[in-house]
Amino acid sequence: MDLARAGQIAVIMLSPTLAVGVALYAPRVARALWHLARRRDYPLRTYRYSPPIEQLATDLRRLLLQHDELRTDTRPGPRGVRLRALEAAITDLAVGAARALNVPASVPPAHAGMPPATLRRLLHDLTEAGLALPAVGLLAGDRPR
Repeated sequence: MDLARAGQIAVIMLSPTLAVGVALYAPRVARALWHLARRRDYPLRTYRYSPPIEQLATDLRRLLLQHDELRTDTRPGPRGVRLRALEAAITDLAVGAARALNVPASVPPAHAGMPPATLRRLLHDLTEAGLALPAVGLLAGDRPR
């Protein structure tokens, strides 16, 4: 028996399996190709997800209270890293709220946070734009210039 004859026998033995496979998967492949062709006709639309301003304000209030609590904490331990992380999170939320309220804000590097003076100025601008924030920690005292 030569190689060609062995190939013919293998095709005859596998043909029922191939026929059933084609019958089962052909509609799925055709549907996927149809959707791909239809999707290419339309321009790609990109939507930016932004949480509602109420959610941003709630999270910002919570983080400002945590920041004030940690800043005034007298227990021993490393607080500096956690304070910087909270300030970075507050910065991210404040920039998102500034975008939602059309308040001009500089965009810091990703998850790096603004310097405290710049962040304080942005938070005061947000309160002037109508966002209700607690007057603790970064917002305590007079408005910075």
